[in-house]
Amino acid sequence: MRFLVTGKYVETGALLPPEHLGPLAQNVILPSLQTLAKWEQEGKIKGGVLAGERAGVFMVEADSHEALGDLLASLPFWGIVKWHVTPLQSWASAVDRDRAAFQRATAPR
Repeated sequence: MRFLVTGKYVETGALLPPEHLGPLAQNVILPSLQTLAKWEQEGKIKGGVLAGERAGVFMVEADSHEALGDLLASLPFWGIVKWHVTPLQSWASAVDRDRAAFQRATAPR
C-alpha cells in the first residue's frame, strides 16, 4: 500500500524552557531527520522538508496501516509531530476503474 505522509511540528512555544531546546534538537529532532534521510537513501521513502517550514512530506510503501503506524512511531519525534496520512490509489487502478465506469455509462440499455 502506498501512503502520502505529512508531518508538521507541534508548536511548544513558551512551554519549553530555553535550556531544553538544545537537548530536544540533539536527541529528538536531528536523529529523526537523520532516520528519514537514511530511509530515503535506502529507497524506502521519497520526499523532503517543506522549504522554510517545520514540516515535511513523503511517500512510503507499507504492508498495512499498522505497519505504517509502527514506522512513524519509531521516529524519535513521533510524539511532537502532528501526522496526516493519506492512502493512495495507484494510477493503474484508477485507469481500470475509470475505464469500467465509462463502459457502464456508455453501454446500451
